Amino acid sequence: MSQTFSLNTQTKLVLLIFANFLTFFQFSLVDELVSIGFLLLITLIIGGKKRAAIYLLIYSSCLGIEQLLMGHYLNYFVSFFSLYAVTLRRLLPLLLVGGLFIRTTKVSELMYTLRKWHLPEFIVIPFSVLFRFFPTLKGDYQHIRSAMRLRGIAVTTVDLVKHPIQTLEYIVVPLLMSASTTAVDLSAAALTRGISNPKPHTTIVHNGLRLFDYLVLAIALAIILLRGVF
Repeated sequence: MSQTFSLNTQTKLVLLIFANFLTFFQFSLVDELVSIGFLLLITLIIGGKKRAAIYLLIYSSCLGIEQLLMGHYLNYFVSFFSLYAVTLRRLLPLLLVGGLFIRTTKVSELMYTLRKWHLPEFIVIPFSVLFRFFPTLKGDYQHIRSAMRLRGIAVTTVDLVKHPIQTLEYIVVPLLMSASTTAVDLSAAALTRGISNPKPHTTIVHNGLRLFDYLVLAIALAIILLRGVF
């Protein structure tokens, strides 16, 4: 990824707030399409063509299902799929920006930004531990799936859907047990590194805004103001 088109951590946090506005405020379809197009363009520039195409396909599918099933809500099965499509479409901005944030942000950058915003340590420390937690949990899940495939248990994703009780037994329960241990280990590691030290922390992180950051922030602010959220 080119440094010219990399987003500052502060910009990504503002985009998370922007995505929350898209999710929890009512927008017209045209306004929503403009906003989603803006986020997809950022994903295309930073995250790559494949990821942007996947999000576009998901959004288009959800919108198509919703429009196709409109007026046919008397059927329970149809209502369920329509509700699922609407929910996923509404949550897509958060999933899109959240995924981008997690993939492109280092823990040190996040901590530096939160401290630069003068947030209290009881907010900074849990965020730093939580930010390391999910990648570790993802690795645990991959190890569990590899062990299951090695033993011929639920080799495909379809098998997981077809046998929910087995999925609960072989994946969810071990993940919950692993998660509790992982949380304790990460907390201990963070404290060992002096995260709770009240003295000023040094950093080599460059946190200045570039032209691309200002452009993204200006467009996001313009969309919010023009759509009458405030």
